[in-house]
Amino acid sequence: MRIECIVRRLMVVCIATVVLAGFGSVLAQPSGSLSFYTSMQVDVVEDIITAFEAAHPGVTVELLYSGSVELEQRIYAERDAGQIRADVIWAANPAFFLKLKDEGLLMAYESPEAHAVPAGLKDEDHMFIAGRVFNMGIGYNTSMVSEAEAPKSWAELLEWGSRAAMASPLHSGTSFTALGAFVQNDDILGWEWFEQARENGMQVLRGTGDVTRGLTSGEFPVIKGIDYVLANQAAEGAPVAFLFPEEGAVTVASPLAIPAGAANVAAAQAFIDYIISQEGQEFMATKFFIPVRTDVDPPAGLPTADQIVSLEVDYDALAAEDAELRERFSELF
Repeated sequence: MRIECIVRRLMVVCIATVVLAGFGSVLAQPSGSLSFYTSMQVDVVEDIITAFEAAHPGVTVELLYSGSVELEQRIYAERDAGQIRADVIWAANPAFFLKLKDEGLLMAYESPEAHAVPAGLKDEDHMFIAGRVFNMGIGYNTSMVSEAEAPKSWAELLEWGSRAAMASPLHSGTSFTALGAFVQNDDILGWEWFEQARENGMQVLRGTGDVTRGLTSGEFPVIKGIDYVLANQAAEGAPVAFLFPEEGAVTVASPLAIPAGAANVAAAQAFIDYIISQEGQEFMATKFFIPVRTDVDPPAGLPTADQIVSLEVDYDALAAEDAELRERFSELF
């Protein structure tokens, strides 16, 4: 009788444990609204959000899109007001994230998926991690310029004068990184490249979207362009192509981070986990981003991150010289 009673008690305990474990797993699922700030192009990021929400149906992503510089200004304004309202920030300027880290504005998070991401693509203190890799190089309109005629180097791009265009680093985060990369590699590019671009009449437009539209419409036969943007345009039938300049592309590891005061930390962590997971990076590859994981193949026709010839960039120096670089560029253009 006593044995039977003990068995019954054990069964009750086991059942209760299973029920509580199941209940706990339900509670552990992220839910609610996720405030997502990004400078990524809307037509690309909306598909990413749809894929994440399908994987996490309890979460609704509230998107705030802005150009990189405007986004940075908004975040600083929110900081000054006492609270950054984003749960996740994903932008194109690594130097900006270094400044946020230095100010103590980011929350450390080491994703269980981070093991597959090389050390060079994540912060050593787990304050941010790259969710995508992309490149700035040369874009050309294939209905106006043949592959043989297209400029193969940054130096050759200068020869196109007013028929070429670039986005302003005063508004585009990627173009700001490119500005720093050119200036830091002064033995082959430097400020001299921009001075020559001005002298030759190269057009400076506001943002990446503006120069891309100029290329697809035929307003400009060549631009300083971004690989994934042009690949997505080409996939939709636009007459555009991308090439890597001989001196080196501007390769950007675009960071993801959680602000220190994030309201929905569980959803923010789930978002980062998804983006850098194998599933997430395979999805990113369908949008022509180069994966940050070593176990995911790049999009067809694109190199892996370690095969790209890139200009070296010192992001700590870029963060420190931010104002000086912007001021000199504004004086030139």
